[in-house]
Amino acid sequence: MATKPNEDLSAFEERAENLSQHELQEWTVLSQAEQSVVRKLTGPGAKLVSGPRGSGKSTLLRIAFFDLIKSRNALPIYVNYSKALALEPLFHTHADALMLFRQWVLAKILAGLRDSLQRLTILEDPETTAAINDALEYIESLEAGSASAKLKTALSPSALSSMLHNIAQKCGVARTVLLLDDAAHAFSVRQQREFFEVFRELRSREVSAKAAIYPGVTSFSPTFQIGHEAEVIEAWFRPDRTNYLPTMREIARKRFPDFVSGLGINADDYLDLLALASFGLPRGLVGLVSDVDDASSTGSSMRQSILDAIDTHADVVRTVFKNISDRLPRFKNYIDLGQKFESASRSAIRKFNRAKTIGRKTSTIALAEPIADEFERVLRFMEYAGLIRRIEDLSKGVKGNYRRYLLHYACLISGNALSLGKSYRLADVAMALRQPNAHALVKTKAQTLLGANFLAKCTLALPPCPKCGTERISEDQKFCMNCGNELRAASVYLELLKAPVSRLPIPARKVQALQEAGINIVQQVLSDETQRFRRPGSSIGPVWAKRILTVAEEYVSV
Repeated sequence: MATKPNEDLSAFEERAENLSQHELQEWTVLSQAEQSVVRKLTGPGAKLVSGPRGSGKSTLLRIAFFDLIKSRNALPIYVNYSKALALEPLFHTHADALMLFRQWVLAKILAGLRDSLQRLTILEDPETTAAINDALEYIESLEAGSASAKLKTALSPSALSSMLHNIAQKCGVARTVLLLDDAAHAFSVRQQREFFEVFRELRSREVSAKAAIYPGVTSFSPTFQIGHEAEVIEAWFRPDRTNYLPTMREIARKRFPDFVSGLGINADDYLDLLALASFGLPRGLVGLVSDVDDASSTGSSMRQSILDAIDTHADVVRTVFKNISDRLPRFKNYIDLGQKFESASRSAIRKFNRAKTIGRKTSTIALAEPIADEFERVLRFMEYAGLIRRIEDLSKGVKGNYRRYLLHYACLISGNALSLGKSYRLADVAMALRQPNAHALVKTKAQTLLGANFLAKCTLALPPCPKCGTERISEDQKFCMNCGNELRAASVYLELLKAPVSRLPIPARKVQALQEAGINIVQQVLSDETQRFRRPGSSIGPVWAKRILTVAEEYVSV
């Protein structure tokens, strides 16, 4: 069932920003809610598109970009900030790092302007050409780690807004729409706050900025007020909605026609299960189909290929969550607690479902309120990774209020939390998940799942003094209280480059193949231009080679 050689590389591309306009148009299916989001992205006003990894934020921004290019109702500029973490080492060595970062944010907008003008077939005037060329040189130098890079003319939000307004008028439109992708979630706290200061200062009647963010990990500047400065709109399919499965089936049929036709008369049943296991994330569906296609080409039965793919996807989701502590090491204890909460919740759901018929099973945990602020952060991190999904709260009057969360469907299926027995049909899994009973849920408390003293674990994991081992008393501490040694934080970006390939959210057999080829750390994956791990006999073909490179790039960026 392998796809044709000329289509497999693009068909299994998971990141929308790497797809062409034609591929986006051919493969994308928008629900009514998403069409509404696109309308907001192409219209006036500042917007923040929020959703976990793979929820379709980039797709929505790119579609909005191409819609505006086609309609010429505004000057659209698409910018991707995924390489922001490459600037993070500067914050440990240069006092003016924040100024360099601000200039980089603005220079990236100028770089995006060139692509827009080319697509609109608008010629650059000499002044614009000089500014863009200067910006491109600055970006390349700064992302390569050179802090000596300087712009010939320093950029400011007001000056850039004025410049964009003049160019928009030459294009025959009254406004500019900035579509800022991969924004304000991988940056350090200082970077995030500075980014939102720039975002706020760019806002005007002539310029409206839209940014893609992740829930749970974004730090806004003190002057940036959500609701006043920008409207938050959610980008995430609800897997428990009635129109969810038809939409995901259509996506699969558009993107993988050969794969779907090879499924035969059971195509809808198989697609429904894969769609549910993706938990509302289109990128998850692409990954699942890729894994099933990969496994079935080796002779495995379709049932086993699908279940193995779901197991792999569940492991990937958990790895994505675990890897948050690599980017935000001070929150390692929160991530550890989140892992325990996921496992305990899955066990509670399995116990609840054990004696229930298919129509009475649940995937929902209802946590009694109030929920402590410290544990609130744990839950937000889990939402960021897509491990849980908050749905409508439940009020039981005098019996109290409950916060309801769906647990990732792939984790439930992989962990047999639906309690379907040993010889269940695949259709039974889909039936148990797609027809949730509103009254079927596990009502519990955080302390019941995690123990009475669980909040004591919600502390920052601060590295001790490297000289004497004394623990730090605060994140901002500059000198050791015991020996007076200067305390410096390690560069997150450099640590990510040195991370073992086993940290990447890919199957264990792919990790083994990399290690057998002598690829042991992430930096080797990124610098291996010859892709020596694709040698004959390896389990890594062209599709997986591209996928591994994409995963490694994402690991050190967003």
